Amino acid sequence: MLAAERDRMADVISDILAADDDGEGAVTMLRGQDLKDTLVDANALPADDPDRLAGPFAHIVVDEAQELTDAEWRMLLRRCPSRSLTIVGDRAQARDGFAESWPERLARIGLDRVEVASLSVNYRTPEEVMAEAEPVIRAALPDANVPTSVRRSGVPVTHGTVAELDGVLGAWLDAHAEGTACVIGDAAFTAAFERTCRSEFGGTPRIRALTPSLAKGLEFDLVVLVDPASFGEGVAGAVDRYVAMTRATRRLVVLTGTERA
Repeated sequence: MLAAERDRMADVISDILAADDDGEGAVTMLRGQDLKDTLVDANALPADDPDRLAGPFAHIVVDEAQELTDAEWRMLLRRCPSRSLTIVGDRAQARDGFAESWPERLARIGLDRVEVASLSVNYRTPEEVMAEAEPVIRAALPDANVPTSVRRSGVPVTHGTVAELDGVLGAWLDAHAEGTACVIGDAAFTAAFERTCRSEFGGTPRIRALTPSLAKGLEFDLVVLVDPASFGEGVAGAVDRYVAMTRATRRLVVLTGTERA
């Protein structure tokens, strides 16, 4: 910005000098560099707003750290010369797999002074849901850190067929004046269907439809998991099923099959 302003002022000075017929008088003072510099008040010029995310930072908190690539880690470390970080991540939610331990993973990107504290208490997901979700992730990651739920909802996980989806949602909305529900895994549950559902069930916007990856980090009173076997095989499929199940804070319903009512 400053260089551009100086260039424009230089053009103005040149035009004034060119208009001076005899080359004498006060206008010739414009040839002096000191006066040229005085005409441009650097403090008065508009400046670009600093990029507050460019760093450097004394400390960085990293969430969902299990998803970061080596390149993304290098970007963060360049912005944190102190290499002081709080890193929050769950190997059980890494879709691309996470075979290393956290010390091994962090050592590979250049962090060799690491203290690991494992989360052992689960406040969000009730015991009934975790009992169903734990075997799903341990089948793919036997050493996954699965926290222990501290509460029971009193509502067992229920199973049914995809044909029951509308009935499950309608009954839940009738019984609960508040709260949110999410259908995870039903490609037919589009925005158009969601609008129809709002109309049929009293104009409520309390039902969402998401893929397992988009549901990560969110929570809902009711989660309806549709055909979880279709989420895929291997680590990615197991992670998607585990993440989807553990979005439920009160009730989980698992529906299988392909035929809707």
